[in-house]
Amino acid sequence: MTKTRIACAVVGVLSLVAAALMAWWITPSYVARVPSDKNISRNYAGTFETLLDPQALAAGNLLGAIKQKVPMTVAQDVKVESTSGNTALVSDSRTTEAAGAKVEQTKWQYAVDRKSLEAVTSHPSSWNVIPAKGLTVSWPFGAQKKNYEGWTPETQTTTPLTYLRSEQKQGITTYVYEAKVAPTKIVDSQILAALPKQLPGSLLKLLATAGNLPAAQAAQLAQLLPTLPAEVPMAYTFQDDSTFWVDPDTGLVIDVQRNQQRIAAIALPTGTLVPLIPAVAATYETTPASQKQAADDASNGSNVISWLGVYIPIILLVLGVVLLALTAFLFWRGRRRGPTVPPAPTAGPGPAAGPGPEATHP
Repeated sequence: MTKTRIACAVVGVLSLVAAALMAWWITPSYVARVPSDKNISRNYAGTFETLLDPQALAAGNLLGAIKQKVPMTVAQDVKVESTSGNTALVSDSRTTEAAGAKVEQTKWQYAVDRKSLEAVTSHPSSWNVIPAKGLTVSWPFGAQKKNYEGWTPETQTTTPLTYLRSEQKQGITTYVYEAKVAPTKIVDSQILAALPKQLPGSLLKLLATAGNLPAAQAAQLAQLLPTLPAEVPMAYTFQDDSTFWVDPDTGLVIDVQRNQQRIAAIALPTGTLVPLIPAVAATYETTPASQKQAADDASNGSNVISWLGVYIPIILLVLGVVLLALTAFLFWRGRRRGPTVPPAPTAGPGPAAGPGPEATHP
């Protein structure tokens, strides 16, 4: 009985300790975080409302330079390249195509916290990363109904990610966030590499009179032309209006709808930007197939987190309580019955009578 009580007590205590470790340490620290082999691919589709063709523009072909209503696709691949403790090196690669032809390819790398997904500055010196701030590639595990700060790689600035509401998407109760970026100068070298750095003044004169610009901008450009050099420096601004549907458990984005513009502008010596035309105006969203894949990934991740962080700890907790209660019951019953006293030995028959000493002699 004593061995049974000890065994119940030991297993009960170990079950309670294991439940606490699973719920408050192992799952938050090692399960609900970005794994070292994470690789997420998503596809988006939409329309280039306006797309500037740099080659046609440089050749002076204004009619062919500004394309409209062109089908577009974006392929995105987010991959964990390396990890160091609680920090991950994550790459965000995107390839954009217009009617099947590649128009842009970018790759950004960030050092992020593996649980919060916030960009961090403490990382191995060998990592080549953008010094970003806020959320870069996704929302954190256990996303909340609050506003976050997000990173805009085109402008290398941050913007608020505003919580709006809860909404069903692909069978998942998602949190909906909104990002609005006011016109901000593009500084990312990968984006600028695909855009003209300068344009001939003669081409701008044609643009001012060709009817491609709104009347107010055409008039402003006409006033500036006499003061502009033969080769006019160009700059570009970026603006965005996007909505994200996020699984709160895993932080995965189930769907996104984006409305983005890159505006070509004249860069005056004073630093002022005079906007001309959209170099890019695009609207696109996650494809149905990628939405379903994202929902499946989120469901699988949520199940793992729920089992390891909730269900198994509850089972261990119940087991530990039951075993400790059984230990207490066995101890109480043993004391109630009192100590067990071994029976006294029973006296047996004495030795058989035999002949006396005198009988052994004649």
